[in-house]
Amino acid sequence: MKVTALALFFLLGASCTLTPRSPSPVPAPFPPGPPLPTGQELLRPLTVRRAHITSLRGLARIVYKETAEKGTARQAVAVSAPDHFRLELFSPVGIAALVTTDGQQLAAYLPQEKTMYRGAATPRNAARFLRVMLSARQVTSLLLGLPLLPLDVDGGTVQLDTESARYELTVLIPGGGTQRFVCEQKTQRLMRWEVQNREGLLLAQMTLADYRTVQGQEFPFEIALVDLQGNQEATIYYEQLELNPTLPPTLFTLAPIAGVQETNLDTSATP
Repeated sequence: MKVTALALFFLLGASCTLTPRSPSPVPAPFPPGPPLPTGQELLRPLTVRRAHITSLRGLARIVYKETAEKGTARQAVAVSAPDHFRLELFSPVGIAALVTTDGQQLAAYLPQEKTMYRGAATPRNAARFLRVMLSARQVTSLLLGLPLLPLDVDGGTVQLDTESARYELTVLIPGGGTQRFVCEQKTQRLMRWEVQNREGLLLAQMTLADYRTVQGQEFPFEIALVDLQGNQEATIYYEQLELNPTLPPTLFTLAPIAGVQETNLDTSATP
């Protein structure tokens, strides 16, 4: 029997259609990632550092930026938690200014003016010499590389930014607003801290970088604080650092100096 080419084509086609195909493999589901840490777990390195680092002494370069002004100064820094600090601003000919507080009273000595200013340790009085309107406790936290608000976090929302490999923790502030902590996923080091008002407007931002190990403790040698409302920025670059030195209370007060005029900050105009 002769089979034409056309018939052969149909026969081969039919046989192909009757051949069962293997089912396509079902892709394996992605394994679930590790669970997100809680807010308290994410901030544990900060709470541990706050408990273990209670004083600091060192040298730093401070860079200030304002709307129409910029400056750099080297300072000797001494800090004792929760609200004691001493800052000595150097000039080419010696000390240009010395600012201290014991948490209650603030004193500032300006040798060139031969004047000692004294007053309550309020944010307004501190801003006259430090260019940032912070309380004594907040200045101390800043110098210790810690957020300016308490770390007592109850709850909060944690998210993972896979592109930057960073955790983001958002916590409500009593009375309105939020604070946000941005931490490295691998090390959980705090890289950025922000405060927003209840309308979502960013009020302040703190960034931390150049972490180094000092006396067994990790510490950021670069700390920047930006006041977005006042268009001010202050960045601390530590050059030398000693953690937990023993600092006498007298270091954070200034005794009267013979021949130096005393001025009350709470009753005088801005120096």
